[in-house]
Amino acid sequence: MSRTSADHRTTRLLTALAASAATIALLAGCTSGAAADADAADGAGRTVDTILDEVTVPEQIDAVVVIEGRRDLDIALALGLPVVGFPIEEEGALELESPLADARAEAEANGATGLFIADEINIEAIAEAAPSLIISRSDDVEPIFDELSAIAPVLAIGEQDVSTWQDDLLLVGEATGTTATAEALIAEYEARVAEVSAGYADVIASKLVVPLGTDAEGSQVRPNRLLSTVLQDVGAQPSAAFAESIETGEGVEFGPEALLDAHKDADGIVALVNVADEWAATQANPLWTQLPAVAAGHVVRSDKSTHEGGPITAMHALDVVEALYATF
Repeated sequence: MSRTSADHRTTRLLTALAASAATIALLAGCTSGAAADADAADGAGRTVDTILDEVTVPEQIDAVVVIEGRRDLDIALALGLPVVGFPIEEEGALELESPLADARAEAEANGATGLFIADEINIEAIAEAAPSLIISRSDDVEPIFDELSAIAPVLAIGEQDVSTWQDDLLLVGEATGTTATAEALIAEYEARVAEVSAGYADVIASKLVVPLGTDAEGSQVRPNRLLSTVLQDVGAQPSAAFAESIETGEGVEFGPEALLDAHKDADGIVALVNVADEWAATQANPLWTQLPAVAAGHVVRSDKSTHEGGPITAMHALDVVEALYATF
């Protein structure tokens, strides 16, 4: 099987977004008759249970603000919701193009804008965006839940150690009337997992791999990052460090001096490095160059953008995983 191209990713993304738009249009056309009567009886909204509280989301959603900017933004864009505001990454935080770049650009063309720097939530900016719905992970919204709820209903979702992106996608789908699109996106992901698993079955079964974060402070392996779960979904055989992290459910960390000893059993590496300077330093490290996977050329690079996300990022992570197996 050949390595999936960027054009293939773009085609799948546009297809998913087109499907989302079609579903929303269909739902918008079905608000008459019995459905409209039921909505009127229920107060014209959809009520769902979230990790924080029960929330009623308006039937008509005209504007959505997301606060964390990864899983919440990914899900909102993939479902074709009318995103008007989102956080922006601090300049220089990442070098590689975001998996959400195309979908975010389309949202910006439709009027969406960055409201604040990621992790620096600005409630006034959120209020000025006049959302009819706010979506974000529970850890971010819980301390300011009352202030946000005074602006719009708050749909709290999880994160990698709390819930799967599929669970949160279905939750947001239920709350926004886009369940059919959510289910279609999950089915598309599952089909792609099956494609990669079957196409590289022999390699997957015989090669130990690790999603390896590395920087000046050492190396880390986390089992619940999105890329890590994608590797597990395709049936990856984990290196010792990766296997330990999966077994314990916790991350494992090693000092800089332990890089070779900790990861010399890995046949393939997904290097998780955020910026060019860090990547250059990693590649110049003598311990790195001695790793068998590195010496054999079985390394691909990603960054923290694949730590967390929803269906768009998951499909991108599958492309990264396929690219790794294609090196064998």
